[in-house]
Amino acid sequence: MKLTSKMLLFGAITLSLVLVVAAQKQQPQPQPKPQDPAEFDKIHESVFNKTDKGDEAGKLTEEASRALPSSAVNSGPITRKNYVDEFIFGRIERDKIPHAGLSTDEEFVRRAYVDATGLLPAADDVRQFVASKDVDKRNKLIDRLVPSKEFAEQWAWYWADLLREKENSMHFWLKEWLRIDRPYSDVVYDMLTGGAKTHTLVPGLGLFGEAYVGTNQLPVSPDDYAQLNRLDTLDYFSIDVARVFLGMNTSCISCHDGAGHLEAVNSYLANRKRTEFYAQSAFFGRVRMIAKWDDRAKNNTSSDLVIDEFGNGYNTGNDAPYPTMAMNQYPRDGKVHEPAFLLTGEKPNPDKNPRTELARMITSHPQFRRAAVNLIWGKLMTVSFVEPYDGFDLARVDPKQPVPQGWTLQPTNPELLEAMQEDFKAHNFSFQHMIKTIMKSSAYQLSTQFPAEWKPDYISYYPRKYVRVMTGPEVIDALTQATGRPAEFDYSGLPVSRVTQLSGPGAVGGRRGGGEGNELKNILQSFFQSNRATPAPLGNKASTLQALLLMSSKAINDRVLAQNGSRVQKLLESGKTNDQIIDELFLSSLSRWPLAAEREVALRYIGKDRKTGVENLEWVLLNGNEFVLNH
Repeated sequence: MKLTSKMLLFGAITLSLVLVVAAQKQQPQPQPKPQDPAEFDKIHESVFNKTDKGDEAGKLTEEASRALPSSAVNSGPITRKNYVDEFIFGRIERDKIPHAGLSTDEEFVRRAYVDATGLLPAADDVRQFVASKDVDKRNKLIDRLVPSKEFAEQWAWYWADLLREKENSMHFWLKEWLRIDRPYSDVVYDMLTGGAKTHTLVPGLGLFGEAYVGTNQLPVSPDDYAQLNRLDTLDYFSIDVARVFLGMNTSCISCHDGAGHLEAVNSYLANRKRTEFYAQSAFFGRVRMIAKWDDRAKNNTSSDLVIDEFGNGYNTGNDAPYPTMAMNQYPRDGKVHEPAFLLTGEKPNPDKNPRTELARMITSHPQFRRAAVNLIWGKLMTVSFVEPYDGFDLARVDPKQPVPQGWTLQPTNPELLEAMQEDFKAHNFSFQHMIKTIMKSSAYQLSTQFPAEWKPDYISYYPRKYVRVMTGPEVIDALTQATGRPAEFDYSGLPVSRVTQLSGPGAVGGRRGGGEGNELKNILQSFFQSNRATPAPLGNKASTLQALLLMSSKAINDRVLAQNGSRVQKLLESGKTNDQIIDELFLSSLSRWPLAAEREVALRYIGKDRKTGVENLEWVLLNGNEFVLNH
């Protein structure tokens, strides 16, 4: 392609992703000074992530909306479709906050497809949806997308990121419970109580494998337990359980009491003791972990742990045959600890398995439901009620309870959060119901365009739809979909074409795909995809690196050429007019028709050199702000 004409067309039609980055750049900051270990509040701020995600989303949305094509949104009265709208718009009306109008059909159909399935709507899907006169078409689209196979793949990837899972069996299990809409309480119950099998066969046990803490010494026999620190593993498992299922970061109290450390960060955890964390971990005190022995390699691995119930309790004085000394924690107190639920102090029935009792206590507690709906709300609305998702301060979440002196209620809309957690329980912990409830609300369907001067004070009201930078899997799958050139990945020996069909990001750089694996993997990582060794970043940042990769990657530049059955090649050979080709590329890439000015520029360049002009147009559409933003 001719770089000069491409760049001219690029500048004429759209703005580069780099411009979005400017929305998130702050004033130059001085280099941080070395931390003073005595300043515990500052140390723990970094652990609990004080980044204001709402402020970031507001700035990104405000800047991006100026670069996006202005749309003739419905600015009239907003219909309140369900209880979500009653809380959102009731608060907006009470405090006299301006709000956006409803999104256009083009904006909504793309938003719904990307959020529900991680994919773009096909050009004909956009045409049919926009042309439909059915007043209930948005609800019907949501009802069709949410139970789909692609929905299960999209949300299974999201949960695998949260749980740091990479196993094929776990990926399949996640997809199945999402597809059949199994009660979330039952799913978590299984994760906490499985045993007697390797965790590659019982997917719920995968969490134990991810929490594995080895001692970096080779085993001398199949019965050598010295290469696994069981207590450390139980502690990390306990931290993961609280992080994902209760929305709490208990890593600090796993090492020390909260008092004197967390007062400026989390008023609830500031009053918790390390012994209370031990009691929480002690629910797993009977768990014994045995690594699978490979006689040929004379070694074993954490990937095939066997879990049974023959452990000797939570004894920090002597955990033989496992090593007792903590490897990644401060030294423990050398005592035996009995289980007690961190949030209530409740102890298990002595006649029942402690893990079964913990599963009952967790899944029946309101915080379990709050944490779940907070994750769903954040995924769909860009900014959660509580950020970060594991930053809940339980002393100030319930609007019916007084908060500690000097603090305010934590959630952006505590009354709505409480209503949603009760609704989640009333509908048998149905993820599909909760997702549909949010997506069918007018709050979700607002435009990103804002009719008044934007103020940071508006963020917690959700008076507009906040844009988000698409995730790595979404970007790659959208690129291959828009260009008509599927990727090729290996999924346990089977060829698949989409990232979300894989069990984890490691398979993206595999042998298939004509050597483009590393190209795609670089794009994946630049759009904040973790390797699942650490908790998912769940970011929403545009970066210069993303823009540079999209502009220069062979995985994109080769796909826009009129060859190898690409969309561009098929359009040029179809006999369609230049206008029809332009429409098809815009609809396939951006889910909308071109503006008059965009069409005029595109026609001018295509008129000079039809093949090169169409290739350049496709390249431009894939490299603009609009393509990588879900708005």
